[in-house]
Amino acid sequence: MSAQSQRVVITYAAPLVFLSTDHWKQIHASLTSQLPLRNLHWKSSSRPTIRTIQELDIKLVPLETLREDQTASQIPQSVLEKPLLNIYVFICEDSESYKATARKQIKDWHTSVSQRKNQEWLLVHVVRPDQSVAQGRLFQMKTSVLDKVKADFNTDKKDRCVQLVWSADKDNPTVWADLITKVKEGVLSAFDAALTQREEEVRRSESQRQMPGWNFCTFFILKESLASSLEGMNLHEDALQQYYELEATFFQVLREKNLSWFGPLITPSSSDDSAPLLSVDKKPYRDLILANTISVFDFRVYLLARQSALLSKLGDLEEVCQKTASFLTTMARTLRDVEATLPPFFIESWIYSSALSVVDQCDEWARPLELDKTSLTFFNAAKGELIELARHQLDILGIAAGHLPRKPPFSLALPANYKDSKEPQVKEASQTISRAELASALLDKEAFYELYVSVTNRAIELYASAGRRKFALKLHGSLAALDVHRGRLSSALQTYTSLPAHYSPHGWTSLEAFMLNRALDIHASAEKPKDREWIHILLHFLRAYVDDMGMDLLLSTEDSKAYVAQLVSALKDSAHELDTDTPYPDHPALSISISDHDAKLAETRDGSLLKVVVNNRLPCDIPADEVEVQLAGRENSRISFTDKVSRLSPGRNELTLFCPSSSAGTYTLFSSQISVGRLHFQWKHTKTPKQIKAGSMPTLVHVPKDLKALDVRLKQPPRIELGTSSKIMVILSTGRNDIATAQIKLGAPSGIQFRYQETELSGEEVPPIKDDESVTFLDLKHGQTVVAAVPHSDASAYHFMRVNITVEYVTTSEPDITRILRLSRVVATSLPVAINVEDFFRGTRLFTRFTLSTTSHQHVRVRSTHLLSPNEADGVKVTSCMGQKSSVVTITPAQPGRFLFQMDASRGQVRDPLKLQISYRMLREEVESLIELAVGEVISETPSLESLRQDMVDKLVQALETDASWVELYGVTGELSVPGVTAGEDEMGAGLRRATEILNRRRSATSFGEWREIVIPVDVPQMHILAAARLQILENPFSLEKSQSQKRTRPLYAGQPISALLTVQTSFHWAPPEDKKVESYMMRYDIEDLTQDWLVSGRKRGDFVAKDGETFSVPVTLIALHHGELALPKVGVTALPLPGEHRMRSSVVPGCETHQVHGAEKVLVLPRGGRSTFVVNMGAANTNI
Repeated sequence: MSAQSQRVVITYAAPLVFLSTDHWKQIHASLTSQLPLRNLHWKSSSRPTIRTIQELDIKLVPLETLREDQTASQIPQSVLEKPLLNIYVFICEDSESYKATARKQIKDWHTSVSQRKNQEWLLVHVVRPDQSVAQGRLFQMKTSVLDKVKADFNTDKKDRCVQLVWSADKDNPTVWADLITKVKEGVLSAFDAALTQREEEVRRSESQRQMPGWNFCTFFILKESLASSLEGMNLHEDALQQYYELEATFFQVLREKNLSWFGPLITPSSSDDSAPLLSVDKKPYRDLILANTISVFDFRVYLLARQSALLSKLGDLEEVCQKTASFLTTMARTLRDVEATLPPFFIESWIYSSALSVVDQCDEWARPLELDKTSLTFFNAAKGELIELARHQLDILGIAAGHLPRKPPFSLALPANYKDSKEPQVKEASQTISRAELASALLDKEAFYELYVSVTNRAIELYASAGRRKFALKLHGSLAALDVHRGRLSSALQTYTSLPAHYSPHGWTSLEAFMLNRALDIHASAEKPKDREWIHILLHFLRAYVDDMGMDLLLSTEDSKAYVAQLVSALKDSAHELDTDTPYPDHPALSISISDHDAKLAETRDGSLLKVVVNNRLPCDIPADEVEVQLAGRENSRISFTDKVSRLSPGRNELTLFCPSSSAGTYTLFSSQISVGRLHFQWKHTKTPKQIKAGSMPTLVHVPKDLKALDVRLKQPPRIELGTSSKIMVILSTGRNDIATAQIKLGAPSGIQFRYQETELSGEEVPPIKDDESVTFLDLKHGQTVVAAVPHSDASAYHFMRVNITVEYVTTSEPDITRILRLSRVVATSLPVAINVEDFFRGTRLFTRFTLSTTSHQHVRVRSTHLLSPNEADGVKVTSCMGQKSSVVTITPAQPGRFLFQMDASRGQVRDPLKLQISYRMLREEVESLIELAVGEVISETPSLESLRQDMVDKLVQALETDASWVELYGVTGELSVPGVTAGEDEMGAGLRRATEILNRRRSATSFGEWREIVIPVDVPQMHILAAARLQILENPFSLEKSQSQKRTRPLYAGQPISALLTVQTSFHWAPPEDKKVESYMMRYDIEDLTQDWLVSGRKRGDFVAKDGETFSVPVTLIALHHGELALPKVGVTALPLPGEHRMRSSVVPGCETHQVHGAEKVLVLPRGGRSTFVVNMGAANTNI
């Protein structure tokens, strides 16, 4: 019996009368419906873990059909050949009937089955549901019979008796639960005992392996019975382990070269080369093993088939394919040693047929399985390897039959000892090969090609479905090679051209180079034009050429250097014939690096020079036209260095590139380009934040500032008048250049617009050409400076304005070069000072105080301030209240500047706004201009220091920035003492010492440098009513108001009533012109309560009518509450709403300002005279003294 058909056998027996009843038939059918057994847990003493059997098929047979065969075969069989459990079913209603008949029947059965080795038994007592007794009695009866049965037969304390209550709910699993549990226990117990005995026999046989008479084939049959037993119990992993151990033992025997139990290596039959590899029925393998005549070849095939069958039951079909591929490869090498004794091409036919049959068999095994995506991927990959192995046999057969050339990729499958002369064998093989398709393919070329393409495409599909793109691409390459051999060049070229794009990302440079080399050869053979397509094929080939460490794949020529040189020479001609520019990024044959990170000035012309190294990895010269390096600066600015070349030699090529732009600063290497005709090799060198974080820093290049080059500066205009159009001054310095044209464009990221059409020049230069987008200057001489004012939109929302400047200019010396200079400048748009205005009305006069404070941390120097009246004939006269001596005022963040002006005006005149004119400059600008003057004086004395002018200025300015101790002395005396200047003994050091001497001179700030002006419009204030309130002390209540020149003669005492006169003089002098006709206003006065100093008696508050130039007076009495020097109470005067006038639903109140005439006066109050007596307690007398 084969292992696949074996099932666990369970016998049943019962009284003959009961077996013939319908009741038994019902019980048998219900019991069968509970099978197969599920979830059995087997714990073997020889195995460390519990084995779970998910499902176990059971075969129920009557006991009488099985008899103990005393002449049993000595050939080891599976332990499942014999029953594992014997069941006896009986019905017994009471103890009397049990004693009378049932016990003897059970005992006879028990005596029969208990003598059988490794078998268990089970008694099943069925209780019928039709018994007509009371439930209590029935329960008692059941218990009594079952207890008696247990007492009679459970002699070894193992319960082998179970009761089955037969009811209408007979199909309910709970009814059968106890019985099924007992069946599982019995089957596992018997199997464990039988298996343990068989394992002991195997160990005993294996221990005798070194003894005379031991036979491997006999041992194999014995151990295989163990595997068959485990397989029958659905313990497939344990069964597979037995075959693995048998395989290891066989290899040990093979190493010992003790093959006396086997026949020859192989005795091929007529169908061996095409029979299904995994079939165990195609030969009587077990009989051949028992007869010790099986060949090693057949034994290995049988062992692989049994292992594969078990692996299929475990669902590991990938392992089946892998083991088969490994077996076919290793067995083929063994068969090559006896190939001469085999029919022609037996090995190739056997491998081809076996690989395909295993794939078909695995597909059949996989149909009932539900493989997940990952498992299916690996399964398809393994099948693809088998199909490819079969395809390799077609390579061998095709070369032998002359259908394929003996060169790669076909020749890669040839064995090492392959001989060329195969024509006689091909004819013989067409007769001996049993696989019809192979036999016909040997003689029919077209049939062979069809079979070759079919098998290859099948492997490609499997590899593609498994995600093995590289394996599929390799097979595509072989199909392209077949197309070349068959003369289908266009199809082959298309395939060879498309394949490298798939190889390149994975680094398969050898295959990539080979495919591209083939594409180039086919392109030449087809005599196609060397167009853009050919250039791309060539460039991809050169990429693979320089990346491939072993360049031996260039099989079309022996001299690879000459071959590549020929291709590169053809590349130059094709590149010049392209109709459009063609970029090619990141080609590894060329690379550009910067050798000197500090660019040098061109000296004689605007621009800079940069040294680079171009590395050519090809073994030949590369023709080129131009090398370009592009650098990136701030805000995406770009500058380009270029050089014209004719060729690039192999290895290092040192070049000096020129950039016509004079934009100074630090740049990063952005991109590089080498042009060959209209073909451009390009490289990007920018670094991503992730690369920078990983330590790959960008390449930096420093471009120095060229002081003699064209330059553009921006600054605020020297005169700023609020209320007019905002302007910016553009200062263009030509430097060393004679400029033919210079176009200037300004741009502000903040969105400020420049009005070029309104540009004005300061000077008598040639007017520029103005349009909506730029200003263009013509015919400028070297050393010339042009200043233009460009109006722009409102920028008051910003303190500073960033302006991007683009200058395109052409010099007369190099008219073919258009230079582009890109600069970024920051110009202050806000005023350096903040202005606060305070007005003080005094009759017909107005005093205005302007407080200037700096809006930044810098000091501002103010030379003068003027309040200008547009026309003094209008009745407004302005007089400065400052001293006549002019002096510069320094405004600091901690010390503002105050400026006072007096204004006289006639009543009712229409007053135009005044203008405050401030002449100022920043302290930093003043000091820098002073330093430049001092350095200029030094250079005039020593002209050789001209080249060091900027360095000397920068060093002096840096010293002033480091230490601010010079500021105070300079503000007082004008002496600039530069601290911390380290002057060496060289020429520059002498110049610095001379400059510091000049700066230490005393000077006036107004004697040098330029001053700026701010003009601010100031409105003349207006007030309806001016009130001058005065509280005057009188000599007595009857005296008149004393004049200012009179002195009070009577002293004032605390608590004494003091007569006083309150006067309010009103004026409408500063009233608005539209209120000129108003003659009077109602007003109210209110004397301040100073309850700590004064007691006021009389009319403290009252209303009165105010008229222009009139005085209202009222007497009051004051009482000083204490002596001392006291200030008089203040008087508040307010205007009352105009009767009958409303605006915005509110009363109209005229404006009013009150001046306290007596605000600075104080009176001396004396204490009242009189005598006071004080009693002083001196304390008790001290008697201890």
